[in-house]
Amino acid sequence: MQTFKYFKQEGNTYKLKVQKGLFYTITFGCVAAIIAISLYSTSRATFLYVTFFALIGLLGILRTTGIIAFDQHNREIQRKRFFFSTPVSYSFDDFDHFLISKQKSYFITVSIQAIMVMRKGNKIRHILLAQTLFTAKPLQRLSDEISTIMGLPQH
Repeated sequence: MQTFKYFKQEGNTYKLKVQKGLFYTITFGCVAAIIAISLYSTSRATFLYVTFFALIGLLGILRTTGIIAFDQHNREIQRKRFFFSTPVSYSFDDFDHFLISKQKSYFITVSIQAIMVMRKGNKIRHILLAQTLFTAKPLQRLSDEISTIMGLPQH
């Protein structure tokens, strides 16, 4: 039995571990911003600022409840953005390619995203798998694990 760093196995189903640390950090930053704005802001737009940061913080918490599961037996991917959203299914055959996107600012890599590109019918769908800062190696390992789970040829 093979163990994976980025997945939790339940029978023939592999669930992608959620980046809770990232989302909780974002939420904590939003709470800190709300407190700072509430204490020190004299602007008439204080309510708008607080509402904006509260919404971003809430989305951070909700993202920790999302699930991406790879079912080897049925050869399908189940994606659920939040705990209350309806799941979307993709077949392994809908898989097109992986995309690792880097964003740079003044020669410094500030954000990297791993995305699965799926072709379902005539539409292209993107599934955000994970995000990192400064280095793409963890995302490359993640895409290698997904390739192994899906039975894709290794390069």
